[in-house]
Amino acid sequence: MDFAPTVGWGLARRVSRASSGELPEISPRELTQFVASLRVLAREAGRIGARHMELPGAGAGEIRVVDWAGWGRAVQRMTDGAVDQLGLPEREPGLRTSARGVLNGLVAGTAIGKIGPQLLGQYDPFTGDDALYLVAPTILQHERTRGFVPEHFRLWIALHEQTHALQFQRAPWLREYLATRIQSMLTDDVPLLDGLKGWARSGDAAAILSGEGGAMADIKATMTFLEGHADHVADTAARMRIRTVRQLRKAFTRPERPGLLGRLSATFDKGAQYRDGLAFCTKVASLKGNRGLRRAFDAPENLPTAAEIADPPAWIARVHG
Repeated sequence: MDFAPTVGWGLARRVSRASSGELPEISPRELTQFVASLRVLAREAGRIGARHMELPGAGAGEIRVVDWAGWGRAVQRMTDGAVDQLGLPEREPGLRTSARGVLNGLVAGTAIGKIGPQLLGQYDPFTGDDALYLVAPTILQHERTRGFVPEHFRLWIALHEQTHALQFQRAPWLREYLATRIQSMLTDDVPLLDGLKGWARSGDAAAILSGEGGAMADIKATMTFLEGHADHVADTAARMRIRTVRQLRKAFTRPERPGLLGRLSATFDKGAQYRDGLAFCTKVASLKGNRGLRRAFDAPENLPTAAEIADPPAWIARVHG
């Protein structure tokens, strides 16, 4: 990709509102209390996570509680921030560029509308806002339909997301590391035949875009580790406060069988990233402790590879000697 993506964000917001469904019913008074609770618990989660990772501070600088429409606006802001970080030029205005904007707006709006009611939170590492987003209606729906203890669930979710903020604080190089690999992936010119051969060998349709290995493999391994580490911290750092943590983890255990996207591409199988990353972190922590696990944040070369995610002792042998 030689140019920044052209997205009709106004269209995307309209499409997302139409496809995201009705917000859960809640009175104004209950909503005020709910939002305040999320903010307070997110701050507490930041302090708990910082103590666990032996860092000063308390996680993200700003807590933003949003509904699904607000999440759509956040996606635009984070996407624009990531594109700015990559330094891709904009396309020349014209009919073809406008058509791209309409098509991408439809795709983005549909994705936001479908993902928003499933997403619980997100840390923004690229815009410089240092903001943590909590998607209030999705959290509320989970509490009501699954019977979670509200304070426990909110703290647990916030701790996962605050851990992402703390990861980028612990490893200031991580933002640039990911940005350069995303840029490399987007600008790789992989011949179609080579991409198809890579798909046939690996069973991963993502090989069509970037071939086998390379930048996309680095991104997948890194995201698997970061998501698994955030889950590991959420499960272990606040056990005294979250007595129902086992119930929460059981409810969010990712199935071994992937969905349609996961069957097409292991790279984009988010369930596998959470599951495999948590298994890796749990095993390393059991062998080397949490400090040993945090060695991954010392330098880019300490990040686990895809092969090491599946073989934690191999990572320990390489990094710890």
